[in-house]
Amino acid sequence: MDERRHSDLLGYRVYRTQRMLAQCLEDALARYGITPGQWNALNQLDKRGPLSQRALADALQRKPATITRSIDKMEEMGLVERVPDATDRRANVIVLRPAARDLLERIQPDAVDLADRMREGISDEELALLFRLLDTVYDNADKAARPL
Repeated sequence: MDERRHSDLLGYRVYRTQRMLAQCLEDALARYGITPGQWNALNQLDKRGPLSQRALADALQRKPATITRSIDKMEEMGLVERVPDATDRRANVIVLRPAARDLLERIQPDAVDLADRMREGISDEELALLFRLLDTVYDNADKAARPL
């Protein structure tokens, strides 16, 4: 029998770290009235431009149905709007409104500060190595998730 403890497993360490980082981000974004998921969606729309709900869900690694409520909320907040897709009259695309761009600009200094605090004691070289290792773990998990 393998004697490794749960706390020694890579998945647990990544999960525990992700939960702590998510809580820190949630706390930092609370003053702006948005969630980390909404912030990620706004950043994807800012980076990629208008997206269908499916394309946005893919960018966020979520199912389209699961982001509907988040899009509804952001629409109520005046951050995004649904506009008819010029190429598919049955669909809409999600578009950033000016208020979202303003919000992203206000959040940016806090996001950078939080990121800097998370990497205290980690050199640029160590951070680059960590990113490479995390990418490898991600790729391995992606392969493991596929049927044989």
